[in-house]
Amino acid sequence: MWTPIQTDDGSYTLVHPMHGEACHSRAGAWTESRERYALACRLHERALELRDTGARALRLLDVGTGLGLNLAAALEALDGTRIELDATSLEIDVGVIEATLALGPQSALPEVERHHVRVRAALELALGANSEPVPLAGGGRLLLLVGDGRVTLPALDPSVRFDAVFLDPFSPGVDPPLWSAEFLAEVAQRMLPGSLLSTYTAAACARVGLIAAGLHVGPGARVGTKSSGTLASPDIELQSLDPRTTRRLKAKVERLEATRKGTGSGS
Repeated sequence: MWTPIQTDDGSYTLVHPMHGEACHSRAGAWTESRERYALACRLHERALELRDTGARALRLLDVGTGLGLNLAAALEALDGTRIELDATSLEIDVGVIEATLALGPQSALPEVERHHVRVRAALELALGANSEPVPLAGGGRLLLLVGDGRVTLPALDPSVRFDAVFLDPFSPGVDPPLWSAEFLAEVAQRMLPGSLLSTYTAAACARVGLIAAGLHVGPGARVGTKSSGTLASPDIELQSLDPRTTRRLKAKVERLEATRKGTGSGS
């Protein structure tokens, strides 16, 4: 069973029943959701930019639904912008969503519960919606795609693209498929101009896949006890990685591309 734990900022997360990783940082689940994802992807600023173009919604790809705290942080970021959230969330294990609904309110932090209650209600609807969008109370919608993200994301219409990406599966050591170069290339081609992707990991496999997919890659901010993480964008110039890391990643990207060419030529 998924095990709930209260993290250091008072919010709750869930621990996986098999490999023991938590869905969020034990130093603060809500802090991580807000700072690593909503703030790092500039959702509030992006929403204001979209509003100026006449758009009505910000399109978010949320890889790893978990408890839906990242979705709640996105709702908080859009508060007051008059832009709704149009979220597509990928989750392979409905058990974590069922455990979230059983856990109930994040009562220790009223500011979290204000947004998380909307997410829980949408997740409950989505479990019975057979991969159809469901409304978010107060405006917006959620499309929950249950299954292997390597299958569910490519199955979306090719025209579906996103203003921001929260890349939050379990670590590469326990969930390698969603850090593969092939999956990251699929994510990259779904990103709109001006979009940002944020993830908690600084692992080389993630950064190599994102660079090989044609994205600019840079470090994210440190959040709590976590490392700097990674930001990526198709067209936004990001802070440079340190020279040694840059050289190592360049060499790995070159090896990856050489392997692809060799496979493609049948050699």
